[in-house]
Amino acid sequence: MSNTKIVTFQVVRQETWYPEYEVPAHLEGDELIEYISNEAPASVFDEMCNKSSLDTDTYIQVVEEV
Repeated sequence: MSNTKIVTFQVVRQETWYPEYEVPAHLEGDELIEYISNEAPASVFDEMCNKSSLDTDTYIQVVEEV
């Protein structure tokens, strides 16, 4: 008899970081988000370029036991 089993599980990882980017002072709300989306360099959206503020949460959930 075996002392092991095979399980299938789900891994979910959520990454959050807090870059800073200079924007025109008059922008707010949706205009601000649109400006950042269109004008900010790719490094703003790169987690490794922002690793000093990177926060990662990992969750594991068993889906099936065989």
